Amino acid sequence: MKILFLCVSFFGFFNFAQSAETKEFDSSSIKRLEISNPKGEILVVTSPNSKKIIVTIDKIQFDKQCHFNLSSSLGTLKAVVEHEHALFEKANCITKLKIEVPNKVIDIDVSSGSSSIKLMDAQGKVDFSTATGPVEIHGDALKNIEGKTATSNMRISYSKCPTRADINLVTATGDTEIYLPANCKIRVSHKSATGDLFNELGESEDFQVHISSKSASGSLKIKKNQK
Repeated sequence: MKILFLCVSFFGFFNFAQSAETKEFDSSSIKRLEISNPKGEILVVTSPNSKKIIVTIDKIQFDKQCHFNLSSSLGTLKAVVEHEHALFEKANCITKLKIEVPNKVIDIDVSSGSSSIKLMDAQGKVDFSTATGPVEIHGDALKNIEGKTATSNMRISYSKCPTRADINLVTATGDTEIYLPANCKIRVSHKSATGDLFNELGESEDFQVHISSKSASGSLKIKKNQK
């Protein structure tokens, strides 16, 4: 029994370890990422010493009607997880999608259903949409963030104040937290039926960051980044 258990455990671990697939792309011509993953995780991280874009997908649950399409054309790299009958039945595609990018300006367009979205040290423009997946974005070089959510909570942080940045967010019920350095000059527009606005930084006419938030019941909190 012990030998049988060890064999089953070994092969179970081996299959899990082999479930991840990785592919590399030359980043020299890539200016934009388009990412879509309905369920699971989406992670984009910067690798300063790399000149390649590395895409890794871990298929947690992936039935025969799930597909992962990965292509590069005209300066855009697309990584899309989809289900053949997503409009007619629940998609049984759960994946962890990780994309490592070099330290350069690359615009990111990302969408999910319930997948969490995490973008670390991103540069360029970010455009995201999600239904219920939480969103976390960090990037001192980000100049434009556009986002739409249903019930997702969002956290956006800068450790250094950008020279100029625009953050435009629309949510139904999700709450948003934005962290900025204490010396950052900002202008805020928050429209919500029942959501609150909390602003630790105040507002300035000669602002560096403009924050626009629209929500049915979500709150917006702007806090000093202590890091």
